[in-house]
Amino acid sequence: MFKLGRAFRVTMLWQGFATAVVAAAAGGLAGGNGALSGLLGGMIGVAGVLVFALMSARPAASSSSAVRVALRAEAAKVVVMVLLLWLVFSAYQSLVVLAFLGAFVVSVLLSGMAFAMSGD
Repeated sequence: MFKLGRAFRVTMLWQGFATAVVAAAAGGLAGGNGALSGLLGGMIGVAGVLVFALMSARPAASSSSAVRVALRAEAAKVVVMVLLLWLVFSAYQSLVVLAFLGAFVVSVLLSGMAFAMSGD
C-alpha cells in the first residue's frame, strides 16, 4: 500500500473542491449533463495527480534516479490524462464541452499551484 505525501493529498483536495464548484455551477447553468461534464473534467486532473503520486512513491537512490522517476511519472500522468480525455470525448454524447474543459483546466492549474503552496 502506498502512502500519499502531504503535497499529493493537498493537491487532490483542492482539485476535488474546485471540481465540485465548477460542476455545481455547470449543473445550475446546463443541468445534469453540465454537472456530469464538470465532474468528469475535474476528475481527469485528479487521476493524473494520482498516477504521478503512485509512480513517484518509491524513494530514489540518487538525484539522477529521482529525475528519471519524476520524468517517467510526469509522462505517465500526461498519457493517462490524454487517454481519459479521448475516452470522455468519444463515449459521452451529451458532453457539455465548456463545463468539461473548464473543470479540466482548473484542475490541472490547481495541481501546480497546490504543490507550490503545500510546503513540501
